[in-house]
Amino acid sequence: MKLMPEYAQDIIVGVLFEQHWSWYVTEREYWFLNTEMEDRFGIEILDETTAAVFLEKIADHKVSATEMKALLTDLEDSFQSYDEVLEFIPAIYVNFDERLLYSLFPEPMSFEHYVPAGWTGEYTDFLEKIPECEQYWMVKGRSFFKQMWERLGQK
Repeated sequence: MKLMPEYAQDIIVGVLFEQHWSWYVTEREYWFLNTEMEDRFGIEILDETTAAVFLEKIADHKVSATEMKALLTDLEDSFQSYDEVLEFIPAIYVNFDERLLYSLFPEPMSFEHYVPAGWTGEYTDFLEKIPECEQYWMVKGRSFFKQMWERLGQK
């Protein structure tokens, strides 16, 4: 994994493009879709027409659900507070096929307000929309996030 998730800085993003699912851990600025970003490889608007080039450029940031699940399992005993667990909750879901972006980003940066014309952007819990085989937080049939909340939520 090139980057580790870092709360509100380097985020986990789920992407659906041409009916193919992928996880990425990238810097957050890439995902203001309708805004020209200085470090987004010259891509002014990130949408269904520019996604292929963009995703190729960030290919080394791609991570598998298996890799993410193993990382959570390895780190489980090291979490001291639920705030540390928050880094591993997916922040954004981008569906280039259906032209929509869902955000769960925990800070007041409203990615859902920065979508291209004709897109839908919404702040909503999208975890149930993720294909089951990609839900890396499901460990032994139970949500890792829920388990950690029960163990650490009060600390």
